Amino acid sequence: MRLTFMAGAVAAASLTTVVPATAVAQPGGVTAACNIDINAPKEMAMMSLSYQQAKAAQNPEQRKKLLTSMTKELDTKPERFAKNPTGYQYLLSEVLKMWALEPGTPHAPTRSSIGFVANPTETIDLVNAVDAAYKAIVAASPACEADIKAQRQNELWLAQTQAALSAMSGGSLDSAEYYAKRSMLLVNGPYPHYVLANVANQKNDKKNAMMHWKHVIDLSGKDSVYKDLKSGSMYYLALTQLEQAGGAQGADQVALAKDAAATFKALITEYPDSPEVPNHYNNWADALTLAKEPDMSQVYVGMLADPDKQSDISLAIGGVVATRANKTDDALKLFEASVKKNPNSRDGLRNVAASYYAKDRFKDMFDPSRKLVQIDPNNYDAWMFFAYAAQGIGKAAKLPAEKKAWTDTLVKYQTIADQLPVKVEIAGFSRGADNATLTLALEQVAATGTYTVTAEFLDMAGAVVATATADAGALKKGDRKNVEIKGTGKGIYAYRYKAIK
Repeated sequence: MRLTFMAGAVAAASLTTVVPATAVAQPGGVTAACNIDINAPKEMAMMSLSYQQAKAAQNPEQRKKLLTSMTKELDTKPERFAKNPTGYQYLLSEVLKMWALEPGTPHAPTRSSIGFVANPTETIDLVNAVDAAYKAIVAASPACEADIKAQRQNELWLAQTQAALSAMSGGSLDSAEYYAKRSMLLVNGPYPHYVLANVANQKNDKKNAMMHWKHVIDLSGKDSVYKDLKSGSMYYLALTQLEQAGGAQGADQVALAKDAAATFKALITEYPDSPEVPNHYNNWADALTLAKEPDMSQVYVGMLADPDKQSDISLAIGGVVATRANKTDDALKLFEASVKKNPNSRDGLRNVAASYYAKDRFKDMFDPSRKLVQIDPNNYDAWMFFAYAAQGIGKAAKLPAEKKAWTDTLVKYQTIADQLPVKVEIAGFSRGADNATLTLALEQVAATGTYTVTAEFLDMAGAVVATATADAGALKKGDRKNVEIKGTGKGIYAYRYKAIK
């Protein structure tokens, strides 16, 4: 946008509004085709000087006096400016914007209070008025459309947007909605839609929430400035679509579930390095199930093709999905890939051993089971894998002595499992960049026991990164208690706890 100034002192100053860094820059800073002349008539040229003085004024009263004078001049015999509607509307938009940003000025002051002569007792919504002035500029000079689009992303828009975000964070939903709509009036960008989506979601208006999240996604495009806003909106949209599908029936359920599946797939594709990707795979599979989609392999086919690009958790979830789809060969490959990537993955080892059992590969069960009981020594099922393997081999044995030997092995490991003083289930394991939390669910089997549980947190190679303990206290037979153990250190991928005796 090129502004034409009168010669002299004003020529050294710029009328161009300071635009936030997020605004779309125009090639070369201005568009030659958009030429706004504020030199004609002479009254307008004089006002440009007053405008520069108002912008530079440190004294609020002096600034408001100048603005009042300009508003009055623009509203007095406006036909004087009829030959230059673009310049007139530009100056009007700038003056109204300054009034809107002036501390203490109401959102809709009376016209006379800011200098208007006509209809003095009526109110004027300043954001609406600025929007109307911008529209009038484009109507008078279509070549200025792109420049005015960028100009809209100014301090006034920023103030409305920040007010909307602050109100949303503070739980003031009605205020958040009000400011978001005012922001959107100036710039139909991702931020106001994000606010309106969250407001609608908190009001349990899921339909509108989903609509606005979709707008955030579309309006964000590939702009890295909106990366977090877009990824968050995709995530909430997908979860809401899946949640709504779960409560729907028939064709509505299928349609919502298909939408959820598509959104989770897009989320994984666009943000493959997100720590939430394993959960996205799992939710994608749930969405396909609700959509009655027979081909579940689409969730994990990329993992099979290139497992090195996947995390051990994603590979394990892919194996679970394949198991649900009765694709046991695919499941085993994925579980094996998961353990190859993280040899100390308790869930991976457990799934590999279970998959070998499902395929009657009983002898192959021993290696992962040995590693499993080193990691999870008080888990009943971990010890029973040895018993199941021995049972399967014993059934196929032909010699009586061989059958007896495997039966003895079965009894040995079943006895170990049955005589555990306290049984443990892994209730949760979360890992971050600098820490991890292991939650063990204890069930007291023996009469009584008092326990201090020690866990070691391991890196990908199995080296100990951190050691931590937690007291379970005294337990009586039948008692159940969760124990949370926290480890601090970088690169934690796995864990093991010491046998509880």
